[in-house]
Amino acid sequence: MRKCVFIVTAAIAAAVAYGQQQTSTTIEGQTITVKYAPPAAKNRIAASFHTDADLAFKGVSVPKGDYTVYVLADGSQWQLALNKATGAKAATYDPKLDLGRVPMTMGKPASPAAGCKITLAKTAALAAKLEVAWNDAVASAPFHLDRGASDSEW
Repeated sequence: MRKCVFIVTAAIAAAVAYGQQQTSTTIEGQTITVKYAPPAAKNRIAASFHTDADLAFKGVSVPKGDYTVYVLADGSQWQLALNKATGAKAATYDPKLDLGRVPMTMGKPASPAAGCKITLAKTAALAAKLEVAWNDAVASAPFHLDRGASDSEW
């Protein structure tokens, strides 16, 4: 059993050195962006998470702004930890700064991924998902614009 921790953090200088990757999606004119670098180690990846809109990940509210997301890949059930730390403070995961954790939906890729790939994909008019493909696993976490009780799509 492999234990991995993916770190998604803002303003990591190493991202430039290792060739920065970026994925984004737009929902109602609001952009959500993840920037990350291919992992330098077998169990870690660094990137940033930015949202121009308030979001909700299965019960976890994420106000617009910059965050770190940690994909905690321990065993067969991964979790997405949405964390307030950014920059150098995010280099070490501090669960006390979590906005919350969301269980990720697990799956198998059609073919094993070469390295690690993070994607954001729109799934409905007000919703999208963050997906992580790593070797022989794919994990995703759906989210939507946080409109409070007026959001009937979620």
